Amino acid sequence: MHPGSARRGRTVAGALHRLGLLLLAGLIASAWCGAARAEIVMTDAAGREVRLQAPAQRIATNESLLLLSLALIDADPVRRLAGWAAPRRLDQGMYAAFRREFPAVDDIPVVGAVVPAGVSVETILSVEPDLFVVSIWQHDWEDIADRLSAAGIPVIFLDGPANAGRGPDEATAFSMELLGKALGREEQAGEFADFVRARYRRVEQRLEGTTRRPSVLIDAHAGSVCCNTPGADNRITQYLELAGGHNIGAGLVPGYDGQLSPEYVLTTDPDVYVGTGGPHLAAQGGLVVGGAIDAGAARASLSAVVGRNHLSALSAVRGGRAFAVSHQLSISALSVLVFECLAKWTHPDLFADLDPADTLAEINERFMAVPIEGTFWVGLDEAGTAP
Repeated sequence: MHPGSARRGRTVAGALHRLGLLLLAGLIASAWCGAARAEIVMTDAAGREVRLQAPAQRIATNESLLLLSLALIDADPVRRLAGWAAPRRLDQGMYAAFRREFPAVDDIPVVGAVVPAGVSVETILSVEPDLFVVSIWQHDWEDIADRLSAAGIPVIFLDGPANAGRGPDEATAFSMELLGKALGREEQAGEFADFVRARYRRVEQRLEGTTRRPSVLIDAHAGSVCCNTPGADNRITQYLELAGGHNIGAGLVPGYDGQLSPEYVLTTDPDVYVGTGGPHLAAQGGLVVGGAIDAGAARASLSAVVGRNHLSALSAVRGGRAFAVSHQLSISALSVLVFECLAKWTHPDLFADLDPADTLAEINERFMAVPIEGTFWVGLDEAGTAP
């Protein structure tokens, strides 16, 4: 071989080798950048920065009502739940609807608890989640979160101190957007968050300039005893205030909830009575509204409740201004429905054309993986009932 040909061969081989190294370096850099882009960085409702290497696929949570939030943004919400707490907190009519569509809901392991006391971190770890979601914040959850994080399980708080300055609309929107980001479902969560904001804004704009604020007794978990009521720091109280009413218990109960005496209720004689309830109260003779509940049965339940504890003496009851609403809805991502009910019941003339049933129908059509069906609110007469 001619020496020049050998040199040219070595030159070409060297060039190809260098090109290969450059291509390999480019592939490595591209893969590294892709991995960096996949990292999800969030600030949750407790003000904590949380990082996920990829969207969460296996979630454990302290709140079974998270299933409703998942169903709003994921066509198969059950597949993501690796473990949950207190599944009986979920309206059993709703639960049955999910079971028909997703039988695997019965196989979700029960881990942890709604409140942090007595929670076993080891039990949570046993279901191998890649994310733990806290829906109901208490200070002691932060210790649980630290222990889970140390074991390699990220934790997000959907509610917490950072939500204290947000109204109920923005708190719901924030929680849904945070959950959507953690799951890689940002677009779907953003659509529902915008839907909630628009519904609140519609009511707030119509209330502008309205100074009359009807007084309301909110009788939580209504039944045999009068009257457990939400306090000033309770979201239900905030829904009512934004809807143009006033909770008669807010001034007496500064915290989350408390008890009002029948004497105080009768003396105050509120303009409107609103009881909250659910199917689980049937065994106690309480207020029964919710999934798969017939409207007639719900109304009969309301009539029985306001016929006890001297509530029938209230002008609100005598005047037909007594209503019932699902407690589960009020503490879920679907609380906008409760907000609209409160607006309609406290200002019926102003909101004659507002129908929460239309809002529920749109939620079922646009968002819910499993339609929510039943009687979730009712009045003593048919005018207060969702069709």
